[in-house]
Amino acid sequence: MDFAYKLREHIKRDIFTLQDIKTIFNSITDPAIHSGITRSLETREFLKLKRGLYLFAKNLQRGSISKLVVANKLYDPSYISFESALSYHGLIPEAVYTTTSACFQRKNKTFSNDLGNFSFDYISSRPFFMGVQSHKEEGGVLMASPLKALFDLIYIRRKNYNSILDIENDFRIEPSSLLQEISKISILELEILAKSYKKKNIYLLYEILIKAFK
Repeated sequence: MDFAYKLREHIKRDIFTLQDIKTIFNSITDPAIHSGITRSLETREFLKLKRGLYLFAKNLQRGSISKLVVANKLYDPSYISFESALSYHGLIPEAVYTTTSACFQRKNKTFSNDLGNFSFDYISSRPFFMGVQSHKEEGGVLMASPLKALFDLIYIRRKNYNSILDIENDFRIEPSSLLQEISKISILELEILAKSYKKKNIYLLYEILIKAFK
C-alpha cells in the first residue's frame, strides 16, 4: 500500500510529526521511513511544514486546515496576534500576507512553506495566554482578542502613543471600533492586561483608551 495512504489510515490528525510516522511504521528501518517521506513529498501527498512536521495534501485531509491552525502547530506555545489577529477581527483594512503570532520563547522565529510565511515574536506578558481566546470555528485556534493583539503589536514596535488619533493614523483602526471592543470587557480586566506587560508605553495606551471611552 502507498506510504501516505497507509499513514492516513492510522493517523487521525491532518498535521503530524516524524515521531507519529515512526510509531506507525515501527517495524521498518529509519532509512525506509525517510524514503517513504521523500516519495510522499515528491508526489505532493503530504507537505513539509518544517523539519519533522507535515500536513496531508487536501485530497487526504479529513477537515479544512487553515494557516491559522498551522501557525499554532509550528511554534509552541504561541497564539495568533499582531496584524493577523487585528485583520481577523476586522479592525484593520489591509491584507496580511504573513501569518503573525506571539510566542513564549525569547527567540523570534520565521517559517516559510507551501502554505505561506509565518512569523513569531516574543511577548513578555504573563500569564502568557491572558486575553487569548480559542476559536472553535477555526479548528480551536488560539488567537489574541482585539485589544490584546493591539497591545502585543505596540509592545514589539516599542512606540509611544499620545492619543487615540495617533493609533488611528498608524494602524488605520477606527476609534469607534476600539471603543466598541473596550465596552465588551471591564475596565479592571483591561488594566490587568495592560499591567501584565510591565511596559510604560502599554500602560499609557491603556490610559488613552480609557480616557477616550469615558
